Amino acid sequence: MRFDHLVDVLVIGTGNGGLTGALAAKSSEQDRVLVIEKQGFIGGTSAASGGGVWIPGNRYAREAGVDDSLEEAREYLKATIPPEEYQSDLIDTYLKVGPKMVDFLHENSVVRYESLPSYPDYFNEAPGMKPGHRSMEPSPISMDALGGDAKRLHEPNPATLLFGRLAFTQEELQLFVTQTSGWMSTLLKHLSVYLLDLPWRFKFKRARRLTLGAAGIARLIISVKNKEIPIWCSTRLIEFLTEEGRVVGARVEKEGEVLTVGARRGVLLASGGFERNAEMRREYLPAPTDAAWTAGTVGNLGEGIEAAVKAGASVKFMEKAWWCTTLTVPGESAPRLSIFEKSMPGNYTVNSSGQRVANESQNYQMFMRALHEKHASGENCLPLYMVFDADHRRKYPVGPLMPGKFLPDVLVSKSWFSSGFITRADSLDELAEKLEIDKAAFVETAGRVSEYARSGKDLDFGRGDSLYDQFYGDSEVSPNPCLSPLEKPPFYAIRIDPGDFGTCGGVEIDSRARVLDLKGVPIPGLYATGNCTAGLLTTYPGPGATLGPGMTFGYIAGREMANQAGPDVPVAAR
Repeated sequence: MRFDHLVDVLVIGTGNGGLTGALAAKSSEQDRVLVIEKQGFIGGTSAASGGGVWIPGNRYAREAGVDDSLEEAREYLKATIPPEEYQSDLIDTYLKVGPKMVDFLHENSVVRYESLPSYPDYFNEAPGMKPGHRSMEPSPISMDALGGDAKRLHEPNPATLLFGRLAFTQEELQLFVTQTSGWMSTLLKHLSVYLLDLPWRFKFKRARRLTLGAAGIARLIISVKNKEIPIWCSTRLIEFLTEEGRVVGARVEKEGEVLTVGARRGVLLASGGFERNAEMRREYLPAPTDAAWTAGTVGNLGEGIEAAVKAGASVKFMEKAWWCTTLTVPGESAPRLSIFEKSMPGNYTVNSSGQRVANESQNYQMFMRALHEKHASGENCLPLYMVFDADHRRKYPVGPLMPGKFLPDVLVSKSWFSSGFITRADSLDELAEKLEIDKAAFVETAGRVSEYARSGKDLDFGRGDSLYDQFYGDSEVSPNPCLSPLEKPPFYAIRIDPGDFGTCGGVEIDSRARVLDLKGVPIPGLYATGNCTAGLLTTYPGPGATLGPGMTFGYIAGREMANQAGPDVPVAAR
């Protein structure tokens, strides 16, 4: 078979998993590795994410003197992932190789992470749980380090930028949200740096400092560039090319031109999920579902999964997603992930029945699972609202709505009220009428949560009982940092949607990241990682439970291809 372009390894996708795989595949200067990206920007969902990476026993935790073990991590995962979803061989490989992947990046690239000492595993009561240091976040980096690639960096999710301009780390964001001691000085420091950085502000609206997922991708871009690995943007996968049952390359469309790319050692598929594909969502995902609610990148239409299926791949967990409530803010480019708002004391989520759905402070994946179960049982969970009173409005942020003590209602965009994104009322009855939800049930719900706030015990859902619940609570609120009354007018509601930040189903792989066919046999030459594969940590047991496996199996795939003795398929460039 003849090709327009010939490489040793072809990587499809520029998220954390794909770029990690590209670095691992480039073991010498002679290795030819090519990365292609469908969109005009690099980084995909990874760049727009919080950037956390969950790797138990990673080097940064060890340097901090943390006592952890593979056995404890395995015990924790066995206790938190249902048996029918627990993939023993893959999980064992992930736990063993994950720390090696982190070491590889630290020693062979500019990728650097920082351990998160107080960000706990999500299931507080499970054996093997740790209160911190299993998740890492990217070390901040200056955007100008990217040079010309700064303009090719995928835009962040609106929820990750303050005022649409300033980027902060996970720990800094927790300071701001909970308004812990030192939050104001931290904010003013970064704000003053931004305001005084006039040369940069003429180039970009956002600040020079990159954090979270953007910093992680920026560091990977720089590392890939240092290895002289090209990235073709605006290049989409059409289909895989096969010869005698082996994947030997791909047909792609680059800026309107159809080309064939041969891959002598293999192809790594890291193209993301199908969350933006309305038809696939209707076919596979549970109701309620809508592509308009996802915070996943616009390019994730599932073409990689479909191309792999056409090449014979088996798929699994197609009914699952990385669930998270989202906020669709008028005028913003994409839905915001709504993670911390529901955890703040005095903020409660109700459905059209006027009743709470679940523990609002638990991890977002499990909150959404509870929502889907209720909806499937006949209790309508659409529309969904976060409701809070004047005290909460004055003290805490809710999505883009800054605390009222800094941004009173008269300064809030009128379109937020006129569009129905925010609803305000002088009484609970009036709020229920405006929202068209069950008035009696809603008033009864408000009374119940107010009593729970005074007693400190949520008798319905146990909100505030776990360490994770309390992570975004207010330590100055007692007896429960996650509960405050819903009593003081005026009252507010913000529309919230049952969204996601990616899908969890895709092609099946083995412990060597090889794509499996319908008989469970590896398809020669085809590897995969990330959200185009069947999810590994399906209950999202800790912060960064998608990027951790994605990067680990990207690394495994890259090393597999790098260690091949030579070309297995006779190919020649045209």
